[in-house]
Amino acid sequence: MKSEADLSVYVAQVGYVKFFIVVYGDDLILVCNDQNKLLQIKEELSQKFEMKDLRELHFFLWMEVERNRDERLFRINQIKYLKKILKRFGMEECKPIGVPLDPKVKLQKNANRNDESKGFPYQQAVRSLMYAMLCT
Repeated sequence: MKSEADLSVYVAQVGYVKFFIVVYGDDLILVCNDQNKLLQIKEELSQKFEMKDLRELHFFLWMEVERNRDERLFRINQIKYLKKILKRFGMEECKPIGVPLDPKVKLQKNANRNDESKGFPYQQAVRSLMYAMLCT
């Protein structure tokens, strides 16, 4: 069945076996809670389509995937993507600030290099950060 939450995700469940297929262009992510069923599905798909099995997922759409089978943990992060964005906009050394901003702080127009008229690509920076925010 196609997921109602995301049209690129397909879900199946037979008894205790849950299976997910994530489709992005010509890439697939296959997830199943039964290793034997996962192998069976891969075999069936490879008979119908030309496929290359890249094994366990580690990186996808700028997201790093970490799995610890012993502790039964699954983590997804965007650290590499965010570091790339900080470097791209010359902000590797920026300091974090609390949000919401302290109401006593006075913002000034054209006060620093974040002003587009001085050459800082503000819209691109915001779009890059929104990608990280919306894709997690």
